[in-house]
Amino acid sequence: MKIVRRVLIVVAFVAFVGGAGYYKYINTVTHFNETNVNGNTIGNLYGNGLFCEIDGVVYFANPNDYHRIYSMNPDETNVQIVANDSVYFINADPYYLYYCRQANRDNSQFGFLNVNLNSLCRMTRKNKKVMILDDADSTTCALAGNTILYQRHDETAGISLYSVKIDGTEGQEVNKSAIDPRCLVGDKLYFAGVVGDHNLHTLNIVSKDIGFASNENLWMPTIVGSDVYFMDLDHKERVYKMPLGGGEKVGITTYGTSGYNIDGNYLYYQSIKGNPDGLYRVDLTTGSEVLLAEGEFNSINVTSRYVYFADYFSGSTFHVLKGSDQVGIFNPPIQSLDE
Repeated sequence: MKIVRRVLIVVAFVAFVGGAGYYKYINTVTHFNETNVNGNTIGNLYGNGLFCEIDGVVYFANPNDYHRIYSMNPDETNVQIVANDSVYFINADPYYLYYCRQANRDNSQFGFLNVNLNSLCRMTRKNKKVMILDDADSTTCALAGNTILYQRHDETAGISLYSVKIDGTEGQEVNKSAIDPRCLVGDKLYFAGVVGDHNLHTLNIVSKDIGFASNENLWMPTIVGSDVYFMDLDHKERVYKMPLGGGEKVGITTYGTSGYNIDGNYLYYQSIKGNPDGLYRVDLTTGSEVLLAEGEFNSINVTSRYVYFADYFSGSTFHVLKGSDQVGIFNPPIQSLDE
């Protein structure tokens, strides 16, 4: 019996060591994506990436809790805190969350070391382990396959476009200009020029080659199928649409806009000099417009069930069921990780 007992103890010890070793191993191995994975919709990223839906889960920056990252079902049930990080520009793939960490959270959460406040981070969705991909002041990030494109701020050089692999390797400057990385389709970036013109350009994520796509004077391009939507700087910032390959452009919005998002058959936008100003919904088939809420709003995000937008002055977040005109306050609970 003593021999059997010793054998069982040895087996248990080996299993424990093996299990611990495997746990350590799976936390050091990066799960890579197919090349056509993008981390969030273009429109949500233009809305600061405060909501991101994947695999039936909505990750969001809780407006009631310093924008700490939470999760919930698309119908807003089962709200749970994910981590104490305050975040924006949330991206997701089957294994990880990627985001820019904010510094505007409750300082008590940091203890006495306020470090890496604006860093670029990756969090494992399963065990919530955080890896810092770049500890510099990093903003406006977007996932393309196995690469994160982001704007990096340097006190001397200013803002430039950087990239880093999702395992934290191959960090490099892509372009010295403050190119917007949010309009990603597969491994191709579409962006408005920031030096010399505001035409539409392209960037191949792999080769880093830059191409020319359109001479329209535009901002905030959004690719939907074979069309590009954009703010037309020659027509009072109204949203227009045209084929990517060139052709006649068509006006979509009645008023100019400071921000918009497209989901299915609807375009949502904040008007500029509207009558009155507010958040409007445009039916892309009929062209009809509906005023959903009067005021000044930003951060328009869309999930499979709701449209979210924030009051520009108070920061309060509102929501409306897709297809509905009934707007209400989005008021998620505040939780702590030890609950």
